[in-house]
Amino acid sequence: MGRAAGGYDSIFNAARAMGRIKDKVYRPIPENAATAATCDKLFQKYRTLHDSFGRGGNDVMKRLKVLKKSILKRG
Repeated sequence: MGRAAGGYDSIFNAARAMGRIKDKVYRPIPENAATAATCDKLFQKYRTLHDSFGRGGNDVMKRLKVLKKSILKRG
């Protein structure tokens, strides 16, 4: 594993490479009301999915991980 396999030598190097925060913010152009409305709708869907997958309101991720584990065990 590690760099020789296309990865990172440590978890710290991986986090540093993948966890960068960018200062750039994208905002809809006000004149494009339809675009802004679509962005708002998409953001609401994103929030729902985020909460479902990450906040315990739904155990779908846990079930998917169990399924993955059982498939990997079968080889």
